[in-house]
Amino acid sequence: MIAFRALAVLAAVAGALANPLQARQALLPNPNTNVAIHNIVSELDMQVHINIPNILRMQADHTATDSTIGFEVNQLITAFNNAHSALQNTGVSKGSTTKMPTNDDISIVFGDVMQLVATGLSGLTPATVPSITTIIARLDPSVSATAHQLNTTLPGSIYYVHTLMLDAQQFLVKEGTWSSTLAALGF
Repeated sequence: MIAFRALAVLAAVAGALANPLQARQALLPNPNTNVAIHNIVSELDMQVHINIPNILRMQADHTATDSTIGFEVNQLITAFNNAHSALQNTGVSKGSTTKMPTNDDISIVFGDVMQLVATGLSGLTPATVPSITTIIARLDPSVSATAHQLNTTLPGSIYYVHTLMLDAQQFLVKEGTWSSTLAALGF
């Protein structure tokens, strides 16, 4: 019986040493999942780079209405909800400050998303889009949930986003309907 246990332990150790280091690291708790997180945040960033310029164009063309802006914001809600779900399905990352994409790389992309959303919607007023307050109030929970989930999946990532948003957060405050997002960003 003792010989069997010793043989089993020896076989387990030999198996562990025979496997590549990367395969063993995948079994460790909290592996570096930054690549997956970066892909999710980058996909969100690409969608924001479609919708916000559309919103800005409508403001410039004087074609911003409840329905045109509502359509763009619905796409943003879907994009943030998709990012939130994808982040929920991604393992918590131990992160990295040296291996690309770094924690800061991801925070910079998400900070860009937040700055575009904050500034891109800031020019809309009830005079041009009567339901803008309601429209933004529908977007706020999705943005907030995504920010919370990003900070859960990549712990500490929102601290840098907070720093990046020090100037742009004024637009969220001015609009008055971003309470959940402001809280999620630490304001």
